[in-house]
Formats: sequence, structure tokens, C-alpha cells
Amino acid sequence: MLLRQLWLRALIGGVLCFCSLLPAEPLKGAPGLTEAELKAVFLLRLSQFVSWPDPDAGSTFCVDEASEVGGLLAQMIATDPKGREVRAMPSDAAAAGCDIVFSEIENQRLDSASLPVLRVSDQPGFAREGGMVELRRKGARMELVVNLGALNASGLKASSKLLRLSEVIGENEDDA
Repeated sequence: MLLRQLWLRALIGGVLCFCSLLPAEPLKGAPGLTEAELKAVFLLRLSQFVSWPDPDAGSTFCVDEASEVGGLLAQMIATDPKGREVRAMPSDAAAAGCDIVFSEIENQRLDSASLPVLRVSDQPGFAREGGMVELRRKGARMELVVNLGALNASGLKASSKLLRLSEVIGENEDDA
């Protein structure tokens, strides 16, 4: 019995020594999440940092019908709905009835820019071209670019927390 305990302690000590030799570099980005999953998480959390003129808004997500992000977002919301829903939207459809629109299509329609609809895309330059929030990939991380002018023009307000974590462009950048 004593020999068995000594052998087990030696084995555990050996495993710990081996593990200490492994590089301790922290994981970059979210461990185990695909890019689409990371985008879905960002979309879900983004609504918490934006306020709409109507306090009941911010619960209807519209996502390109061909996007993997929509299905993942729907799965996340299904676990804790809180009145939120995800709608699949054709890429050429208007955003009527949507609070948050995510598009991976390069030429997303911006015709409802005056409506209080949060427009989000992962297309490079989306925020600079009049979109509201751009999800930008930088290595293994995801960054946000917020077009404050576009948000304000549609009656949406970004929280100071969101602005601190984002690259802010557009009017009122100095006020952020």
C-alpha cells in the first residue's frame, strides 16, 4: 500500500513537472470559438450597450438568411429568450421590424438609415462608409469600429463602455 502511494505521488509529480515545461502563453481570442460564434456573441452583447428611443426595442435581430451567424445567434437566444428573437432576412430586404441588422454581404442596403435600427457588418470599411458598427478581425481577436454620427442620426445612443472599447469614427468623436 505504501509503495502504491509513493508510486502515485511520483507519477503526479512527474506530470506536474512536464506541464510546467509547456509554454504558458495565454490564448489569443476566445478559446474554442469559431469566428462565426464570436460574431454571434458580439451581436448578442452589443444590444446591451446601445439604447433605442423606444425602451422595448433592441430585441429583434435580423441576420442574412445565408449567414451561419444567424443560426448560432438563434441557438444562444433559445437558451434564455428574454423576449428576443432572430429573423432570417434576405440580403436585399429592408430592415422593417428589425432592431439589429447583421449582414455579411458587401453591399448591404442602408436605405433605412433614419430608422432606429442598429446596423452591424463584418465588411471592411463598413463603418467608414456609413454603417454603424463594424466587427473587424485583427489576428485572433475581434474589434469594434463605431460610427457615432450614423448612430446619432438614427436616434441610437452608444454607452460610454462601448465607446471606450471601440475605435470611434464620425461626428462627436471628441465628446465620447
